[in-house]
Amino acid sequence: MKKSNSKKKDNIIFMLFCLVLGMLMGWISKDLAGSGVIGAIISNIGIWVFVSSLIAAYSPEAVRAALHVFIYFVGVIGAYYAHLFALGMNMTGNVLYWLVFAAIGALIGFIVWHSGDKEWLGAGCAAVPISLLLAEGYPIYHSLSISLGFDIVCAVLLYILLAPSKNQKLMMLPYIIVFTFALVYFDVFSKIFGGWI
Repeated sequence: MKKSNSKKKDNIIFMLFCLVLGMLMGWISKDLAGSGVIGAIISNIGIWVFVSSLIAAYSPEAVRAALHVFIYFVGVIGAYYAHLFALGMNMTGNVLYWLVFAAIGALIGFIVWHSGDKEWLGAGCAAVPISLLLAEGYPIYHSLSISLGFDIVCAVLLYILLAPSKNQKLMMLPYIIVFTFALVYFDVFSKIFGGWI
């Protein structure tokens, strides 16, 4: 009985952590938007993919990973729009769109949790957020943007953290290449997000 209560308490604490972290990042994202390097990094989708991938990877089970990532994104969105409200700005634009993004993030969180699985399934699941980050950071070769460089650094960190073994890291490479090529070649970010990220 004590273990069950302790587990439940730990889950609630982790959910609160995800919510508060999301709220902090959402508030700071709006607060620092357009002001220097930190503002560019925290307003970029790359940091959100990186943090949500870590949240998912360190969640105890796949369904909770999806829930934790969804709570994190709800915190980001809620704090961002609360900050707009506090500044007296228009809050009606794109809220539903961002909630759909949070739901997609939860699905990706579910997938990322399986990166700890052995063999090809785990390698393919770990490649998803890494490919998203590489595709987001891909234009760095002609823009030399610090926020895009940060996306590449985050992709490398996830490559190191998500794969438990050298074999898994090697198995991830074909997935990363194919997923990143598909995201860049088919211009998925512009088609999904309309170029406003």
